[in-house]
Amino acid sequence: MASDAVQQIKERVSIVDVVAPYVELHKAGKNMKGRSPFTEERTPSFFVSPERNMYYCFSTSQGGDIFTFVQTMEGVDFKGALKILAERAGVELIPEDPKKRTEREQLYAILEEAAKFFESHLNPDSKAYSYLTKRSVTDKTIKTWRIGYAHDEWRELKNHLEKKGFTVELITKAGLIKGVEGKDPYDVFRDRIMFPICDSAGKVVGFSGRLLGQNSDLPKYVNSPETDLFNKSEILFGYDKAKHGIRTLDFSLLVEGQFDVVLSHQAGYRNAVAVSGTALTSHHVALLQRLSHRVLLALDSDRAGLAAVKKAADIMLGRGMDVKVVKMPKGSDPADMIMESSDSFKQVIKEAKHVVEFLMAVIKDETTDERKLKLRVRDEVLPYILKIRSPLDREHFVKVVADELGVKIEAIHLELSSLESSDEGDRSVSSASIEAKVDDNVDRKQSLLSFLITAHDLVEKKVQNILEKALENICGQSVSELSAKVPAEEKSQSLFLLEDAFVDMDEKQVLMELASRLERLRKITLKEILQTKKEALRLCEEVGEDAKVQILLQEVKDIHGKLNAPEITGEDLQGL
Repeated sequence: MASDAVQQIKERVSIVDVVAPYVELHKAGKNMKGRSPFTEERTPSFFVSPERNMYYCFSTSQGGDIFTFVQTMEGVDFKGALKILAERAGVELIPEDPKKRTEREQLYAILEEAAKFFESHLNPDSKAYSYLTKRSVTDKTIKTWRIGYAHDEWRELKNHLEKKGFTVELITKAGLIKGVEGKDPYDVFRDRIMFPICDSAGKVVGFSGRLLGQNSDLPKYVNSPETDLFNKSEILFGYDKAKHGIRTLDFSLLVEGQFDVVLSHQAGYRNAVAVSGTALTSHHVALLQRLSHRVLLALDSDRAGLAAVKKAADIMLGRGMDVKVVKMPKGSDPADMIMESSDSFKQVIKEAKHVVEFLMAVIKDETTDERKLKLRVRDEVLPYILKIRSPLDREHFVKVVADELGVKIEAIHLELSSLESSDEGDRSVSSASIEAKVDDNVDRKQSLLSFLITAHDLVEKKVQNILEKALENICGQSVSELSAKVPAEEKSQSLFLLEDAFVDMDEKQVLMELASRLERLRKITLKEILQTKKEALRLCEEVGEDAKVQILLQEVKDIHGKLNAPEITGEDLQGL
C-alpha cells in the first residue's frame, strides 16, 4: 500500500470518530473519556486525546492510534485496519510492487502459503480428517483453526513454495525446511496434522505438527523453530482467537496442547490458550493480564502438570493476578474430557479452586502424618501466600490454611514472617519467581523512564535542560537514546497522566515531582549495577582472580555508598 495513504487517512478520520461507535465518550479536560470497550468496567478508564489523535485504556494498559484501535476491536492486522479506515476516509489504496516487500513480509507470505497448502490436503477421505473426527473436531472448527495435513513426503512443501517464487534461503528462515550443508534441504513437517500458530493479529508465524502415524521413534509433536517471526516465549497458541473471549468472560483458560485449546473453544470456552513448545514465561502472563487479571489453569494432573501449575502461580501471583486451578481427573486432559462429555468439563471448570486451596488439597491427599503435613504446607503453600499482593486476599488465605491445619492464625503469620526474612524463603520460590521479580523491576524502570521522557516533552525549556542533565547523570545516556527504548504504548499512558496535571503546577512543584521519579530511577539503576558487580565478583572468586576480586569489592562498596546517599530533591535539580 502507498505509504502516504496512512497520512491521508489520519488527516481525514479523527480518533473520536473511530472510537465513538464503540464507546460513549464524555469531555474530560482537553481529553475525552468513557468505559473501556475491552473490559466490563464500571468506572471509566478509557481516554481519547483529539489533539494527538490517540487513545489509552488504563484498565488494560493498551493504547495507540486509529489503526491500533481498529486492529484490536475488529481482530484484523494492520493491512485489514488500513482497508477498513481507507474505505471510511475515501482514500484509494494502491497495491505495492511485490518486489519491494521486505524480508519480513515475504516470511509472512511464505507461512500463509504453507498454511493454505496444508489446508488443501485435509479432505474428507484423508486419514488425517478421519483422525480429527474421531477426536470430535467438527468441520467448523477445522475451518476456523485452519487445521491442515502435511503429507509423508520429504520435499513436497519445499517444491511447492519454490514454484511459488520463494527462495530456499527464505523458506529456511521461515522454519519450514532444514538440512545439512551441501545436501538438498527437506520439509520439517511430514505426516503430521498441522496447526497454524498465529500472532496476536492472526497472522501465521509458525506451526505445530501432531504425528499421525505410529512411528515411536519420532516426537509426537514438532513445533516450528524460533524465527524472526516466531518467538516461543512471546506467542500463545490461540491468543488471537481468545482475546475477545477473555475480555467477555473476564478470565483466561490456560491449557497444555493444541487439541485442548481447539476443543475448549468448540465447547464454548473461547478464552482458552496454550504455550507453544516452551515453558510459560512472564511475557506470556503479561499478554493474558492485559485482558484480564483472572486465570484458570487446566493442566495435566501428573507431576509435570503440578510443576507447571506452581511455576505459573509463581509468576502470576507476583503480578497481582487471581489464579485458580482446575482439578483434572487422573490421566485426562481438557480434550479427553470434552470428547467424553463437555458437561463434565464445564463442571470441573465451575469447581476450580484458588491455587492456595488447590495445593492444600493436593498435599492433604498425599500426606497422612500431621507433622509432615504442616511442614509441607509451610514449604509448599505459604510461599505462594507471600506472593499475593492484596493484604485482604492474603489474610483470607492465611485463615484458610490455619483452619485446614487446625492451628491459630498467629502461627501462620509467624511462619510467613520467618519465610519472608530467611534464606529458606528465598529458596522456596522457583526461578520463575525470580524471573517475575526481575521483570517487575524492569517494568518499574520502564514506567519511570516513560514518565520522565514524556515529561521532558511537556515542560518548559529550562526544566527540559535540567531533566536532560539529571537523566544523563543517572543512566549515562541522552534523552533521545533513552526515548528510543520506551515503547509508544508506555509513552501514551504517561502522556494522558501528565498532559493535564502539569498545566496546574508551577516550576517548583514540577521539579519536586520530577525529583521523586528521578530518585526512584537512580536507585533501580544502582541496584542493577550492583547485581552485575556481585555476579562478576562471585565468578572471580571461583576462578581465583584475587586482584579483580579486590577491585570489585571496592566497587560494590562504592555502590552501597551511593545507595545510602541523600535523596535527589527539587532543590538539587535547580542546581544542575
